[in-house]
Amino acid sequence: MAAFLVLTSLTGTALAFRDELDAWLAPELRMAKAADADAARLGQAAPIDPFMLRERAERTLPQGARLDGVQFRTEPGHAVMLRATGPSLAGDEVYIHPLDGRIQGLRNSHANSLAPAQLMPFLFKLHHSLAMPGHWGTLLLGLVSLVWTIDCFVGAWLTWPRARPAWPRWRQAWRVKWRAGWQRANHDLHRAGGLWLWAVLLMFAWSSVMFNLRDPVYQPVMGLAFHFDDSWGSVPARAAPVTHPGLDWRAAHQAARRVMGDMATRHGFIIDHEERLLLNRHKGVYIYMVHSSLDLRSTIGNTAVMIDADTGAWRGQWLPTGGPAGNTVSNWLGALHMGHVGGLPWRIAVAMAGLLVCGLSVTGVLVWWVKARARRHRPKPLARKPATADKTRAA
Repeated sequence: MAAFLVLTSLTGTALAFRDELDAWLAPELRMAKAADADAARLGQAAPIDPFMLRERAERTLPQGARLDGVQFRTEPGHAVMLRATGPSLAGDEVYIHPLDGRIQGLRNSHANSLAPAQLMPFLFKLHHSLAMPGHWGTLLLGLVSLVWTIDCFVGAWLTWPRARPAWPRWRQAWRVKWRAGWQRANHDLHRAGGLWLWAVLLMFAWSSVMFNLRDPVYQPVMGLAFHFDDSWGSVPARAAPVTHPGLDWRAAHQAARRVMGDMATRHGFIIDHEERLLLNRHKGVYIYMVHSSLDLRSTIGNTAVMIDADTGAWRGQWLPTGGPAGNTVSNWLGALHMGHVGGLPWRIAVAMAGLLVCGLSVTGVLVWWVKARARRHRPKPLARKPATADKTRAA
């Protein structure tokens, strides 16, 4: 478990600043390119209509390739990234200039590469699934996270003193005896560090179970105490992916806005701005996302509704807060895990927590190694002579 935690904690430290590092490592993709003649225009002109942007970019892709998204909100000076599907594509991420719709570059987010432009997607794959194909890496890290969650409670129980009175003696477990030799200091660091960071460690462990083992473990356990709205994940896949939905992008946008407006009235939230419109061809639904007064994240809109791609009828919804308690708790866990709340201070805390988890893993292995070495060098007890032989001598 320590080996997996070292890997995921170090990658998690980097991912706390994923967007900034990715923009630094891959500016040719993330930043809107401007030729010398267009440099002034880049800072002055407004982005073109997002539907026209998608159409222009899609026309330049190989035949059969599709862009299954529309981005409404763009950051000044940044390229627009849309997901692409289809044959003969060099990547699934298409980066588009926001002013004229020309494609700046493509990136394969599934590639295992240490090239600068591929590094952050690769670190995310390592963090989430060990960069293994299929679901094996996700399942393996999910099981490690489950063991880690249980270990949080076992570790806290092991620090509780057996002698009485227990409470005054337990205070010693929160301290480090720096002058008692490296072995004792290492032991105290592992024990005290785990206690001081216990709530944070449990949050990261259990939220990791949520990401990797949501259906088989997380939701059944949390369902014992909280109610969930499962409409978001209950839409089944169609027999064949939708190639030509009944609603085009603009018609789907209008239908989704009506459904979102009804949902805002029903649940009493305010829509701040639109985020994106996506098409899930396998399920045959459009996903419309906005930033609302229910969102925890200041820069990412996570209030969403799903509509049928042919009829525009409501098929599911996601409320970041204000809905069933299970969804709200889950959204908080995800936002805390990814550093999406609390601004820069919490992102720094997430990065530091990754380094501290790595340190606790190393100290834990050292504690085990010291005890294992002591057991190997412990003198063996002298073998006692059989009782029958003693009786024979006595006779």
